[in-house]
Parts: sequence; structure tokens; C-alpha cells
Amino acid sequence: MKHKSQRGFQIIQTLGLFLLTLMASAFAIDFSYYYAAQNQLQTAADSAALAGATELYRDTSVDSLTKQDSARDAAQDLVDENMPGMVLDSSDVVFGYVDPATKKYDSSSFRTPTSNTDYSGTGGYNAVWVKVRKGGDGPNAALNTIMGNLFGITQMNAEAQSVALVDQTVNTITDGGLRPIYVCESQFNETMTDGIPENNTVRIYGDHAEVDGVQNTTSCPALSSGNWGFADFTDCSSGTVGASTIATWFSSGYPGSVTAGQCYSTKPGNFIASIRTELDTLVSDQTIFPVPLYDSWSGNGSNGQVNVSGFAGFKITDYVATGSQSGRYIEGHFYRYACKNGCTSGSSGSTTPGGAIVRIRLASRS
Repeated sequence: MKHKSQRGFQIIQTLGLFLLTLMASAFAIDFSYYYAAQNQLQTAADSAALAGATELYRDTSVDSLTKQDSARDAAQDLVDENMPGMVLDSSDVVFGYVDPATKKYDSSSFRTPTSNTDYSGTGGYNAVWVKVRKGGDGPNAALNTIMGNLFGITQMNAEAQSVALVDQTVNTITDGGLRPIYVCESQFNETMTDGIPENNTVRIYGDHAEVDGVQNTTSCPALSSGNWGFADFTDCSSGTVGASTIATWFSSGYPGSVTAGQCYSTKPGNFIASIRTELDTLVSDQTIFPVPLYDSWSGNGSNGQVNVSGFAGFKITDYVATGSQSGRYIEGHFYRYACKNGCTSGSSGSTTPGGAIVRIRLASRS
């Protein structure tokens, strides 16, 4: 009897170990499935948040609610690309404010819009929070288990969250489509008074710039004379670039790096007419590109020196390349921008691919 009892115990023990092994294997399979699904959800959430933040600042609508609607649509589009059919509810896309200095998401203050008028165009927000979840109805239904059914566990809920913001601390434009035009920072700030710089017409002449026909000589340092002045981004010595190089920069953008807070030189020369082909392309393509803002200007002619204080988005809508030197100009309007050092106002924004002047980035967690 004792021998039979021991053998029965061994059978039970073996069966128990088998069941434990089976359970472990089952949960390992479902955990792997859950982990893969979770990664997919996180990718969808990150992509949607980045798309939403980008659209929030790219949409040129006057009304902030219209901008937010566009951002929601962009977020939904990216979720659908990553997880076809999944639907974002209104509560799954939330607009908020992240401290641009720390870039850290704080749930306790996120939903409180900033009073900084630089963000009035977007309702006081600079970031988008997105939640993508499995655990609802229809395409958002919970994940079905593979092996958990053996133990009465049929479904698993999963979700991922992400926050993207517009990084305004960009102080260097690297291979970002920068065009060789200097513009006065205070005039840009003037166009940002109502938060919609596109409403103002800017004309850049050889020795000054005008906003809606007014030359702001009080706040804007006077440009040096010496015919039409373009930007030489190579260094702060006498301008050495030629007309063909300037034309290439207008066509493709400056290929190097330009940093705010540093000195750069000017390139005077009566050759605006030689870049008409490049200007025509920029006008017809409606290209938005970054231009450097300046807050000081010294020297004369090829010895001109400029302190770059930040960058602004700009789009050329017209130009005059013939006639008297004083009557030649490039006309267009600003867009929102990335600010550094001397910049004092203006909401950040994004531009066409290849000409981005801000970074749309994921926020870190507190």
C-alpha cells in the first residue's frame, strides 16, 4: 500500500508540474502577443501625437478650434495608417501646454493653456496628447487571448499614450532649406501682434524692409548700403560668395548650419535679376522656408555684419527684379517660427518637408 501511495503522489506531482508548465507556456505566448500589440499601439500613439502637433501649427486657419480639428484629423490619419480601422474618441486627443524649457509632460498642468500671447493662435497650446487603446468596441475591441482561453481568460486590454510638442529652442538650422535673406526681427514681431503673420505683406528691399508699406526704422537697425544685400552664411568676414552660389541657395537652400546668436556677413550685389528662375519656382511652388532674423547690423557693403537672433518661416508671393535699384524687392509674408536668444514673440510652426524650422518632438515624462 505504501508503494502505491507513493506512486500516486508522484503521478499527481507530475501532473501538477505539467499543468504549471502548460500555464506558463500559455501565458508566455499571450504575453508575447500582448507585448507585440503594445509596441504597435505605442508606435501608433507616437506617430499620431507627432502628426497632431505638426498640423496644429501648420494649419493656417484663423480660428484656434479649426486648427485643433485639423490636428485631430491628422492624428486619426496616422493611427489608421498604423492600425487600420482603429478610431480615436474626442477624449483620446487632448491639447495642452508643455514647458518648452524642460520639455516634460506634467499631467497636473498640461490642460491649462498658457497665457503667453505667442500661443494665442492655437488656443494657448503647444502640445498634443494622444491615447490609443484596445479595450472598447468595434475596431478598438480588446485583444483576444491565444492560450488564455484554456484558463478562462479570453481578452486583454492594452493602451499607449504619447505627447508631442513643438520644440521652440531650435537655435541652429542645419540643412533645413534656409534661404539667403536677412529680415529684421522687430518687424517680424510686429506681424505677430495678432498671432497671424500671414495677414501682413512684407517687402524686402536692398537697404530696408517694409511691413504693409511701413518701414520700421526705429526698432530695426539700418541695413548697410551697397546695392541689393543678400545673406552670406559662410562666416562673418567680407562677403565672398558669388551670384551662382546665391542662386543655388535660393534653389535648394543653404546646405550648412546657421546658428542664432552668431555673426554672419552680407553679400551686396546688383544681381536679383539673375535669380528670377529660382524666385519663380519658389513662388509657383508656394514654398515656405526659414530665413534668419537679425537684431543688429553693422558695416557697409561687403563688410556688413549681422547678428542672427532667430529664424522665421517665410513665403515669397511676388518680386520685382528690374527697374531702379530702389524699386527692386522680394514680397511675401511670414509664418510662425522657432525662436532663440533675442526673439521675443511668435508661435512656433512647421513648414513644408525639407524646410522645417522647428522640431516636433515627443515630450519626456515628469
